[in-house]
Amino acid sequence: MVVGEVSGDIVATGYVQVRHSKPALDHDNHGYLGFMYVAEEYRGLGLNKVILNDLVSWGQQRGVTDFYLDVYAENNSAVRAYEKFGFRGSLLEMKLQLES
Repeated sequence: MVVGEVSGDIVATGYVQVRHSKPALDHDNHGYLGFMYVAEEYRGLGLNKVILNDLVSWGQQRGVTDFYLDVYAENNSAVRAYEKFGFRGSLLEMKLQLES
């Protein structure tokens, strides 16, 4: 887990967890990135990239070469940030919402 602080306030976070991959994939393990967050007033300063670099490096030191994360499709700024780092879409989750 990586935590970014400014004057004692948490402004950015993220973690990577090594997980077993599904048999259909071409790798046995992967790194799952989660709890990715940058406070609104600190976005656009490169903190997400710093955290991703640290987390991916940690995973690579443990032999991980494939990394996954979840992001809401409508969160355009986060999608762009992850794409800028090199992530590409790999799985589409679909939703049906019925009226209650």
